[in-house]
Amino acid sequence: MWPRAVFPWVLGFCLVANINPCTLVAAQSPQNAPANKSVPQASSDSEEQNVIDSAFRSADGNPQALLANLEAFLTRFPQSSRRELVLRTICTYASQANSPDVVVEYGQKLLELTPGDPQLLLMLIQALSRRNDQASRALAVDYTSRVIKIAEAQRDRAAATRDDNNAREQWAERIAASYAQRAGFYRDSSDLDRAMADYERCYATYPTARIAEQLGDICLQRGDSARAQDYYLTAFVFPDKDADFERRLEIRRKLGGLYVAQHHSEEGLGALLLARYDLLMQQFAGRLSSNQAHTQGSRDPFDLVLERIDGTPLPLAPYRGKVVVIDFWATWCGPCRMQGKLVDQVAEQYRADHDAAFLSLSTDQDRSGVPAFLKQQGWTLPAAYAQGLDHLLGVSEIPTLVIFDRQGRIVFRQEGVNPGSFTQELDKHLQQILQTSEGNQR
Repeated sequence: MWPRAVFPWVLGFCLVANINPCTLVAAQSPQNAPANKSVPQASSDSEEQNVIDSAFRSADGNPQALLANLEAFLTRFPQSSRRELVLRTICTYASQANSPDVVVEYGQKLLELTPGDPQLLLMLIQALSRRNDQASRALAVDYTSRVIKIAEAQRDRAAATRDDNNAREQWAERIAASYAQRAGFYRDSSDLDRAMADYERCYATYPTARIAEQLGDICLQRGDSARAQDYYLTAFVFPDKDADFERRLEIRRKLGGLYVAQHHSEEGLGALLLARYDLLMQQFAGRLSSNQAHTQGSRDPFDLVLERIDGTPLPLAPYRGKVVVIDFWATWCGPCRMQGKLVDQVAEQYRADHDAAFLSLSTDQDRSGVPAFLKQQGWTLPAAYAQGLDHLLGVSEIPTLVIFDRQGRIVFRQEGVNPGSFTQELDKHLQQILQTSEGNQR
């Protein structure tokens, strides 16, 4: 039995698509099923609507029954204009309900309709990674390869439109993560040569201590202890922005064991480490400075000046002293579309309240599709590019909602969206923050 918590997501998806939830799926109980299911029936929109109304009533909160109704809808109305939406909804709530087999089955059908959808590919990869069989790993490799090609093409288009070191760094990190993921599938399949090649591509694209360690591990598996030691040297002293202390201890253990096995003591190891550290600091000085560039001289978010979608400046200083709601999103994020619409609905209730302000900030590295996306969504909030504010605030997932009080403190943060209660919860928090802030000012 899947949890009822998945149903608010389905309803929220309907909100994104601007349709009534009951226009999404159709129910067909065994008693009412047509005698010959193989013969598609001609349908009208009203007929589908009636079947859909029955679907939700007959499911009665049971997700397995709803899934059966969705399957029946696709069988009965194979040419329905709702087919893509139904397939996407099945995939999404099956993913939320931790049902990878369902995601794979219907995701592949949806992929036939939208072969270049990176979010769908990522969802399928995640589902396939949970199935421990060779066929699933082979399919995951194929889908990951597609994601890499899509990301590289997007990176190249972004580079052609603007020269932005930070954007290049973010694209490199994203593409490297896909190389590492594909390398993991190869490694699980005992294909160490391909795994090694992908980890090397990953390190060349965006070097990290973790990837250097993985390269050392594979070299050790292949019996090349000299190369393994060299990679462990790099991994141990690598100037990572997010160093993992426990991971560093484990690398130290591996490195020390290999070095002692070869030299019978650790004498001389310290000099090797210092030399490698100096070399890496020279190589990655640019990255370290760019990682800090987001926050240098701008620890206070209200000191920043962002760029609106139309290219005009958006200083945050005028928002100081207000209760500010910021919605962080990206064009490629499905749940972000849902949250943006819901935030817009709440903001409408506060149009006349001069103490409350709402901002919609895009975290897209590739800005080329943002204006058209916003026009399509029809959101009314002031929109701008995040330009590092997301990093300054530690936003690691999207959608993320952040609320500042009048004193400029973050008093509420939410990652992800639950459409069933989102507007009520946001309104409740806003009311509480506004009342508390008003009391503090007196």
